[in-house]
Amino acid sequence: MGVELKQAVEKLGDAAAQVFGHDERVRSLGVGRHGSGFAYVAVRNAALPVPLTASLSSLGDLQGIPVTFVDADRDPESLVKVPHSGPGSPAVSSLVPEQSHHRPLVCGLQLENVDDDLRTGIIAGGHIIVGTLGCFVTAGGQKAMLSNNHVLAGENRGQNAQDRILQQGTGQFSLAEHAGTLTQFVAIRPSPPGASPSLANAIFNDVDAAIANVRQGVASAQRYLSSRHGVVAPSGTAAAQVGDRVFKVGRTTGLTRGEITQVATIVGPIPYDPGPCWFQGTIVVEGEHGTMFSDHGDSGSAIVRNDGKVVGLLFAGNGQQTYGCPIDVVLQVLNCTIP
Repeated sequence: MGVELKQAVEKLGDAAAQVFGHDERVRSLGVGRHGSGFAYVAVRNAALPVPLTASLSSLGDLQGIPVTFVDADRDPESLVKVPHSGPGSPAVSSLVPEQSHHRPLVCGLQLENVDDDLRTGIIAGGHIIVGTLGCFVTAGGQKAMLSNNHVLAGENRGQNAQDRILQQGTGQFSLAEHAGTLTQFVAIRPSPPGASPSLANAIFNDVDAAIANVRQGVASAQRYLSSRHGVVAPSGTAAAQVGDRVFKVGRTTGLTRGEITQVATIVGPIPYDPGPCWFQGTIVVEGEHGTMFSDHGDSGSAIVRNDGKVVGLLFAGNGQQTYGCPIDVVLQVLNCTIP
């Protein structure tokens, strides 16, 4: 029958220690619907071999709270690396308009930190790292672009007030592409290799987030491309609730729609340059009618309720489940607001 939401959330930490230890293929544990109440939902990578030490017997209930296992076919990931020229590059015509150059800047467009790509040799290797402009925020009286640390700040390598953010980004700096400058990011904290909630040594992150001030003289608008007919513009925020109908516009899969299926989720380990990272308090979205809600490169997209309220900031996914940071936590740690 399930239990009250508050009860499931309060006991989630204890449940995580047991669930992640029960099956090493588990990559997330959150609170979702179960009958008329709530229970735990564990997502595991079923493509991985079953550990010899694994117990495949059902967990049943944990402290009176049911546990349901859901199978995915890959681990959660975040980054996308694309060629900066030739086939597959943003310079080539795409069916997703957000991958092209646009002014004014609007939500959902492709972004690149060109200076980090230069520092790391990505460009020299023929590629760029790209992500998505989620929406615009106000920080310190300035308009800024909101996205992920791993999109705007190179997974902690970013240099505030120096790194140039391009839209669309082609691996070569030009003034016409210069959309803004990295302003602030929340450092991502890695865990030791092999860390797990079952071992009580996972270091939890609350957000993967960063902002870049819009460059003076560059036009911007808190809306989506005009070709996205009928898509409501982001306006204000709301706390995510299981069952909320949401959408996102990202540089890879464009406009997609889905439903929030879990909240308060623990997810990891996710590969980042500093090391494997764990996150807590995240929301989970699944595409409607079994469709894919996001893919590599959609990181940084705003997860928006159908009434325009922003509920989350997309940062990872496994093709079936999409993971997002709760927007209220993102705005609090970055000390910014969504108009």
